[in-house]
Amino acid sequence: MTDRTVCEPRDRWPLGVVAVPLAAFTAFAFDVSHVPTPTAAFAFGVATTLSVELVVVWRALEATRSDAGWPRITPATVVTIGRGSVLAVLAGFLFVEVPAGPTAWLPGALFATAAVLDGVDGRLARATDSVSELGRRLDTEMDALTVLVGAALVVSNGLAPVAFLALGLARYAFVAGIHVRRRRGLAVSSLESSRRRRVIGATAMVAIWLALSPIPGRDLSRLVATVVLVPFLLSFARDWLAVTGRLR
Repeated sequence: MTDRTVCEPRDRWPLGVVAVPLAAFTAFAFDVSHVPTPTAAFAFGVATTLSVELVVVWRALEATRSDAGWPRITPATVVTIGRGSVLAVLAGFLFVEVPAGPTAWLPGALFATAAVLDGVDGRLARATDSVSELGRRLDTEMDALTVLVGAALVVSNGLAPVAFLALGLARYAFVAGIHVRRRRGLAVSSLESSRRRRVIGATAMVAIWLALSPIPGRDLSRLVATVVLVPFLLSFARDWLAVTGRLR
């Protein structure tokens, strides 16, 4: 079953798919966070992240466009883009003080929602026989943005050492390195799927979620983040050696 079709006007609604859940989550976040004065800063963080996500969605659409037209937006793709809406609200907390009281649970809850939806969109795509290149690209980009925003928020709140930010930047540095090698005409090997990579990625997600939750506390969160960072970076280093042909 193909996932591409000639684009009808009703199929051109990726921006709307982002905007509707974003509006709901933003309203919810403003209502429960009780941010006194820096609401404009919070909105700036949400809007900036949303702008980045819109660029990501557009680039993915352009990259998967074929002679038949635009790729079709499937229910699984809607979930993936909706995950970006949750992530945009989470990014707003990068620009305000650490929330207190019951609101302190909100960043962790938003991150957990984004992480859980990561599993939902893939299962939905397989269940509806709508696995597509567009969905794969968007899922990968949203995964990277989720880790980046989560790691940045953890570090900015002092819940992890500054080095933990490397966890969010590693994927982008990896892609940039591959791009440079190809521009220079150097060989780049492909990476096969790896259980190790999935386990380490899931562990990083759990570490970020724990750090954003009030329960573990600052000291334990910093310890967990440091412990998780080491195998994460070693995994990326091993993959880099593999794609550059230095490791079988």
